[in-house]
Amino acid sequence: MRSIFLTVFAAVLCAGCSTQQIYDGPRLPRDQVARISGDMRFTAGVPVSVLLRQVDGRTLGASASSVEVMPGSRRLLVDCVVHESRSTSRHTLDVDVVAGQRYRLVAETGTGLRQCTSVRLEQQ
Repeated sequence: MRSIFLTVFAAVLCAGCSTQQIYDGPRLPRDQVARISGDMRFTAGVPVSVLLRQVDGRTLGASASSVEVMPGSRRLLVDCVVHESRSTSRHTLDVDVVAGQRYRLVAETGTGLRQCTSVRLEQQ
C-alpha cells in the first residue's frame, strides 16, 4: 500500500515538470533554441501561478510547464491563477525570443494579491 501511495505522490509532484519541443524535427542543442517556462500545474503554498497553455496556437501537453522554441516572434497564451481568491485570468503575449536564452513568465498582481493584472516574460 505504501509503495502505491509513493508512486502516486511522485507522479503528482512531477506533473507539469516536463519541457515540450514546439518546433519540427529532432531536438536541437540549447544554444539554438529559446526556453520559455511557466509554473508547474500543481503547486502547493504558492500564491500565484502562471501556466503556459499555448505557443503559436499549439497547445501544451498536460505535463509540460516549459517549452523549447525556435528564436523569433512567438505568441503565448497563459493563465494566471491567484489561489487565495480562486481567480483565473487569461493573457496573450506577443514576444521575441533569442536562441540560447531562458525566459520565465512572471505575474503582476493587484493590491492584496486578489487578482492578476498582467503577465510578462523575463529573461533569466
